Amino acid sequence: MEISHISKGKLALYSSLSSPKMRVRHGLFTAEGVKCVSDTLAHFDVEAILVSPEGIREIVSLGCEDVSVYEVSRDEMKKISSLSTPSVIMAVYRIPADPEFEVRNDRLYLCLDGVRDPGNMGTIIRTAHWFGVDTIFASKDSVDIYNPKTVQSTMGSIAGVKVVYTDLETLFGKYPDLPTFGLMLEGEDIYKAHLGKRGFIIMGNEGKGISEKLRAKISNPLLIPPAGENHGESLNVAVATAVTLALFARNEVAG
Repeated sequence: MEISHISKGKLALYSSLSSPKMRVRHGLFTAEGVKCVSDTLAHFDVEAILVSPEGIREIVSLGCEDVSVYEVSRDEMKKISSLSTPSVIMAVYRIPADPEFEVRNDRLYLCLDGVRDPGNMGTIIRTAHWFGVDTIFASKDSVDIYNPKTVQSTMGSIAGVKVVYTDLETLFGKYPDLPTFGLMLEGEDIYKAHLGKRGFIIMGNEGKGISEKLRAKISNPLLIPPAGENHGESLNVAVATAVTLALFARNEVAG
């Protein structure tokens, strides 16, 4: 494996990938950390691997013989990294083409309506992967899954879950026989509801919840009830997703 020092041009290019506009322009995104790179290396087309002097030993175990590897200094890694404490290894991947998908009548799908926080998006992808949901539909105003903070938050699960950006209202209209579940204050207690094993589960924006136009599409409104009267205003969307998917999984086992 040959390791060369990074050029000023490539350093400037990779440093620009924190910007959504530049990711789209160049068709590239980054993944940081030994575990994240290890979990994603076989699933994406590699542009380059960047390694700081402290990470030379680690990179040997990743099997990067046929990949362009560049050594960067600590200061150079700081310029590229999105982390407060940069990792010793970073992968630069080519953004894949939009994933192909098939909506089946016997499967559960997660739908994200305007989820904007990169950390929430990454955690939701990781949670979906854990509970066996392999396809997420996201509204076009949801955060880009190739945002560095999103990629980091998935902990490698970005390679195991398809995320399709689409118009959710149109999507539901194409599959009217699939139930649509959504968390709403006027919904049925999720602990008592019959959840089934199929349908669309809608999770809303961090501040506004599910948009009005999609609320009208919900056939099965649900509520995660608080314990007692002294409680916070709402649950974080990633936490609410985890609770919801766990209860659907329990229902499937029980059924």
